[in-house]
Amino acid sequence: MSFIPNTFSPKKWFAKKNARTEESTSHIPTGRVTEASGNKYGTLSPYMSRTTNILRKLRGYREESEAIDFLRKVSPDVSMAVWNFLRLANQGHEMHFYDLRDKNKRLSRAEAKWREFAEKVGQITNAGLDGVIDQIHASAFLRGAMGAEAEVTPDLTGLEDIHPVIPQTIHWKAEERDGRTVWIPYQQQSMKMVSLEPGKANFFWVPTDPDIDDPRGTLLLSPVLQSIDFQMQILQDLQAVLHHQGWPRNDIKILMERTMAAMSADVKANVTKQKQWLSDQWNEIVTSFRALEPDSDYIHFDDIEINMNQGANAGRSLDVRAIMEMVDTQVLNGMKQLGTFVNRHTGRTETYSTVEMKIYVQGIISIQRGSKRLLEEVARLWLRVNAIQGIPVFTHNTIDWQSEIDKWTVAIMKERYYGNAQGMGWVSPDEAASAVVGKEKAHAEVPTEQIPISFGNAATEGSQDEYQDTKDLAAKDKALRPHLGIVK
Repeated sequence: MSFIPNTFSPKKWFAKKNARTEESTSHIPTGRVTEASGNKYGTLSPYMSRTTNILRKLRGYREESEAIDFLRKVSPDVSMAVWNFLRLANQGHEMHFYDLRDKNKRLSRAEAKWREFAEKVGQITNAGLDGVIDQIHASAFLRGAMGAEAEVTPDLTGLEDIHPVIPQTIHWKAEERDGRTVWIPYQQQSMKMVSLEPGKANFFWVPTDPDIDDPRGTLLLSPVLQSIDFQMQILQDLQAVLHHQGWPRNDIKILMERTMAAMSADVKANVTKQKQWLSDQWNEIVTSFRALEPDSDYIHFDDIEINMNQGANAGRSLDVRAIMEMVDTQVLNGMKQLGTFVNRHTGRTETYSTVEMKIYVQGIISIQRGSKRLLEEVARLWLRVNAIQGIPVFTHNTIDWQSEIDKWTVAIMKERYYGNAQGMGWVSPDEAASAVVGKEKAHAEVPTEQIPISFGNAATEGSQDEYQDTKDLAAKDKALRPHLGIVK
């Protein structure tokens, strides 16, 4: 039996051992050790302040992960990249438990109990295990690692919850344990560093693409900071250029000779009065033109000329598209995105987009391997405190990236392949049925010599000549088998 009687329950054994000595590292610690943030008992307001100068605030961050998290909320490109990643990375999952002695036997009672537990975790959001998976995936993509603590109930009878931990709150120290130097995780809480090593906390850690001998992990989106900074600066500069050159303007010329002719003699004799008089004339003309309605006509004296063809440097232009294409390439590379996913798909063919999708999905699968390991560790602890002996196997649902026509094309090619193999006598009808449709037995036994073999892209059906060719080919194959050492 996979369920051990309560008399020999390991949770009681661990509780007794913990009572004997607190220094033992083999017991299961209860309660929660980690903290989500520095202020454990703080208040969270529902209001979010709006940032007016995004570029200035971005440059004010000194810590990379905080700057990336900020861009997730304010940058359209980074927000889209995170949205794509999280939506594709979590397509649902399955958790199976297998018997220790019979690896093919599933523990249905344990799986049913796990489903009840999975519905209750992530209590802060009521999102269940799916919500926890989204949080640790976002942590891996944005903050360089996945960290979580499993909170064991005080009576050692189950898990209370799974708490994702912000990786940047974890500090690592190289310390000696059992004669070996290992990295020990710590978390700064108030005025002390709290150890999260095994035996003191049920803490699990999976870094993203870690460097050699460095458990911290790598910030995947770190290169996007420079790219987004440059993009925002370009957009600000482009806004100024558009205001200066993008709108049609008129060239208003004040004819100095006629204006001076209208000046009185006493004003002409005084330089100060002359300057003031010209300034008044200038301001009057400017005020008049600014007061014009969009559909108003120009009515003026002959001391003003209006040229509507030479304004705004009409001969100059700016190739905005070339500049933005250059910036977009840097942004996409920094976000680990391909053009199809963030609306940069001009000129993309369906085949090209399919290849992009496959490449992107493979990157997501590599992150899913980390969350799989982390959740399997949590499940092993869950089995221990629930006195269940078993092997947990967590599986993410496959990301559906192929179109329906691609799926059916592959299915038809598979049918033809096994049809040819059966026609050549290489596989039995049962083997072909199992490979193609998943049935253990074929529906009917068909003699090998009567099975047409496909040549090229179409099956040779109905043609007597093609049937004869197939029959001759099968006969030759049958005759050659003994010489090749093949026994049917």
